[in-house]
Amino acid sequence: MKGVPVEKVRTIALIGHGGCGKTSLLDAMMFLSGAHDRHGRVDAGSSIGDTSDEERERRISIQSHPLHCTWKEHSIFIIDTPGYADFIGDVACSLRVADAALVVVDAVSGVDVGTMRVWKFADVHHMPRMIVISRLDKENADYGRCLDSITHNFGDKCIPIFLPIGRQSALSGVADLPSGKGVEALDADAKAMAGKVKEKLVEAAAETDDKLLEKYLEAGDLAPEELAPALQKAVLSGSLVPVLCSSAEKEIGVQELLDAICALLPSPADRGEIKVGETVITPAPREPFSALVFKSVTDPFVGQLTYFRIYSGTIQPNTSFYNASVQKSERFGHLYLIKGKEQITVEEGAPGDIIAVAKLKNTLVGNSLTAESRPVEFPPVWLPKPVISFAVYSKKRGEEEKIATGLHRITQDDPTLKAIRNSETKEFILTGMGDLHIETAVQRLKNKFGVEVELRTPTVPYKETVMMPAEGHERHKKQTGGRGQYGEVYLKVEPMERGSGFEFVDDVVGGVIPKGYLPAIEKGVRGAMEGGVVAGFPVVDICVRCFDGSYHDVDSSNLSFELAGSKAFKDGMTKAKPILLEPIYNLEVTVPAEYMGAITGDLNSRRGRIMGMEQIGELQKIKAQVPLAEMLRYCTELRSLTGGRGTFEMEFAFYEELPGMLVPKIVAQSQAKKEEK
Repeated sequence: MKGVPVEKVRTIALIGHGGCGKTSLLDAMMFLSGAHDRHGRVDAGSSIGDTSDEERERRISIQSHPLHCTWKEHSIFIIDTPGYADFIGDVACSLRVADAALVVVDAVSGVDVGTMRVWKFADVHHMPRMIVISRLDKENADYGRCLDSITHNFGDKCIPIFLPIGRQSALSGVADLPSGKGVEALDADAKAMAGKVKEKLVEAAAETDDKLLEKYLEAGDLAPEELAPALQKAVLSGSLVPVLCSSAEKEIGVQELLDAICALLPSPADRGEIKVGETVITPAPREPFSALVFKSVTDPFVGQLTYFRIYSGTIQPNTSFYNASVQKSERFGHLYLIKGKEQITVEEGAPGDIIAVAKLKNTLVGNSLTAESRPVEFPPVWLPKPVISFAVYSKKRGEEEKIATGLHRITQDDPTLKAIRNSETKEFILTGMGDLHIETAVQRLKNKFGVEVELRTPTVPYKETVMMPAEGHERHKKQTGGRGQYGEVYLKVEPMERGSGFEFVDDVVGGVIPKGYLPAIEKGVRGAMEGGVVAGFPVVDICVRCFDGSYHDVDSSNLSFELAGSKAFKDGMTKAKPILLEPIYNLEVTVPAEYMGAITGDLNSRRGRIMGMEQIGELQKIKAQVPLAEMLRYCTELRSLTGGRGTFEMEFAFYEELPGMLVPKIVAQSQAKKEEK
């Protein structure tokens, strides 16, 4: 922001489990800071953070929302992130560009699996953070229980700096422990707690500096003017995670939270230099420009909006930049700060600022924008792997092109959403982080591109192979009145190790088949391998040896031997004990400990093999190997089993033989699809 020194800029990500009150807290912060003229409410559909029709309808955040406010000469950029696992990609992108994280924990439910997940993301970036216990005015809110949950999962470095005055509906304010303000209003038990907590805070602050530690050991306390900067150093180093408390609905603790953001969380200057390869990026306005794109969205009025975080240098409207990721130059138009649905034009952007620009042609999420005088490419944004897939079919004929265009635009905005055409199953596959993720993508297709699609369970990409060697033979002979067709081929089909692929071997001796016809035989074999003899799936892990045959001086041709090779292969494969192979995936499921029995029992029912278990705080991670066919709807079913508290990740491991009792079912399904087409 123009006129704001880098030392007074704060760029933070608001993270936490779904439904913990992040967006409600953001609404209160934007209102009390004067950035918004009214206190928006999620339940009323008036939240400044929920801007899309899908968000207002569902009453949840489904994408990140960068907003800006000012507080006591500080410029604060807040990225409100979604809490539901389906939209974790937006959280990953937001944390990549923030200098600190504000972790929101619900006073009713405490630390949840989603909290654990985003905490790990913040750990990856070695990110300073604060915790806000939210919704303290709600029925069943329990500050003490929630604080115990926090320290149990995240350690004793999580120390309160505020304590609530009153409970639930009687909540009236917060006591500031470092300054002592409001402590006199605490009840006897809370005052006793305040004394112990203040001692821990002073110890944490004193340990940041030898002179302070010496003074603390002599005097037994530190003055407030000494305590504040020392606490900031402790937060920056990660040795202290301040715990705050609030009620967004009652606007209690929110102004104190804004004060704490300014006093304790780091500026870009505090985070210091960044080394990218051999280049050192210094967060200073006079340095060459560098920025990272972390978000893209299609706005109905402005068009494509691209968001980036500036790391160094200063930019003005209508200036050029260099996209180091695609090695192309582009030009900025207007520079915007985004406030809900409103775009506010600004005169410049500086280190720490989050700026949006419209209608960039070659710039995507994850791209590095730099000055042409110093091209530098930041490390790519890490994104979680998608976990659920659907086959997409048009509801109306002739709209396939519009669907492809719409999905291309949507996947550009959301890099955790993938849309590909599966060359094996001939289906268009949409892959995402969960049912809700896919549903909102389909809804955007309808709202923004005017096309409706039908989602179906995708075809599992089975493979076929053989279990024993066998020989195949075909004599292709055809007379048409003129030049005929002739080619005779003897093949030997042999199994190979899993993952070996395909090998074609020339074992012909004596010139019974001229060498010039062998490529045609191999072509015929490869063509036949695209649809095996069991259920029409591709054939893998097989060696084919051509060892004999015959030809005709006049009637033989490449086509004749291609057809002979194809039929000889199918003949040999039929005799070689063909089997179906199914894809097996490595699975990691993270759930609260009380769901362990239900999850392991469910995985066993899915033909899964439990490979191990690991405890992470109050959570358990279960490692297993499960057939893909049993996992197509697992995202939905896991949430049903755990009340939305379970998460999972999976990736392809290997292919193994499909149990014989399931083969007739797969063959029947494959035949039905062929008849449908």
